[in-house]
Amino acid sequence: MKNMRQLLPDSWGLVFSAFASAYGVGLLALLALPFLVSAIMKDLQLDAAQAGFLMSAEFIFTMLASLLVAPAMGRAPRRTLALCGAVVVIGANLVSASLHDVYALAVVRCIAGIGAGLCLSCGNASVASAKNPDQAAGHMNILFVGLMAIVMIAFAEAMAAHGLAGLYYAIAATNVVMLVFICFMPQRAIACEQMPHFQHGANRPNLFSAASICMMLAMFCFSMRDTMGWAFVEQVGVSVGYTSEELGRLFSLQSFIGLLGPLAAAIVGKRFGMRPPVIIGILATGAVSLGYVLGEHSRPMYTLSVMMISTTYFYALAYLTALAASLDREGRIAAASGSFLTLGIAVGPALTGLLAEQGGFLLVGWGLAAMVLLTLLAVMVPLAAIRREEVSAGGRVATAA
Repeated sequence: MKNMRQLLPDSWGLVFSAFASAYGVGLLALLALPFLVSAIMKDLQLDAAQAGFLMSAEFIFTMLASLLVAPAMGRAPRRTLALCGAVVVIGANLVSASLHDVYALAVVRCIAGIGAGLCLSCGNASVASAKNPDQAAGHMNILFVGLMAIVMIAFAEAMAAHGLAGLYYAIAATNVVMLVFICFMPQRAIACEQMPHFQHGANRPNLFSAASICMMLAMFCFSMRDTMGWAFVEQVGVSVGYTSEELGRLFSLQSFIGLLGPLAAAIVGKRFGMRPPVIIGILATGAVSLGYVLGEHSRPMYTLSVMMISTTYFYALAYLTALAASLDREGRIAAASGSFLTLGIAVGPALTGLLAEQGGFLLVGWGLAAMVLLTLLAVMVPLAAIRREEVSAGGRVATAA
């Protein structure tokens, strides 16, 4: 019974509000991305490049808004900002549903990106207020995978019935539900003096420290590696013999299986420290991406890799989010890292298109491998910083005793 209580969140309100803000509003467009691209191409008569550029613009504005407010997360009214951002996103989605002009839609989607960026920054920063940031991040990702399993089906049905307008209405409806949970978000950062990784005074990390910059770089490379593969997962699936309907069922099934990833992260926590699970997560996600991108001639290899996408991604993301939160209890680094995660989402598909055009999926595979290596190299710096702080905290406790 005691072990069971240890697996539950210290604050249900904080976990649900952080999840709703960061994922239910901030990154919901990422879950809808395959459907949005298809609907935009069909209803607005755009080609793949134009549809991709429209989505990239939205994600870039999400990144910019998140990055701009990140330095103020230590003193900003998070709940108020997140609620305002969610209202902006809901309004933009409702307006988008009635638009048929591409340029007007582009402007409105950029506005939606700004609102999503506010929510993403506030949600990620709130993780740092948890007693156990790594556990809170794991619970957030369990909720995100559960949301993914539901909306993948709902968005597909909305698009099939009402096209792009129906899809935007479905996204807006989901945002409204998330708005209720955001009301439980703590308004201010919670400083926990007794926690060893909370640093004070001159030793407190800032957004321009080596650990902070490398954390943001690691998030960027991790996200870019993910979307480099995800952008073309359907094309590879068609090449191995799957129909679009079969791929839809396969993606829905893998999202349910994906619950195992954040669940494992929540159960394991920091029992083995941060370094082993972070490294394992990065390598596992890289292997899965390589498996389905290079599986264009092997249906079993492609299928097995696709089934592990959400499991490995959300396992790794839980630990990376916890690592960023552990660097700064005020949540500034976590918020900034979330913005660079969004930047990777925007850049990844464009880079993959360029590589695929030049050398096919084999060259894309080399690009994925390079991103995995860069992620590993970048994440070593914040891991070392956390280790030094733990050793220093242990020394202070021993001295006090």
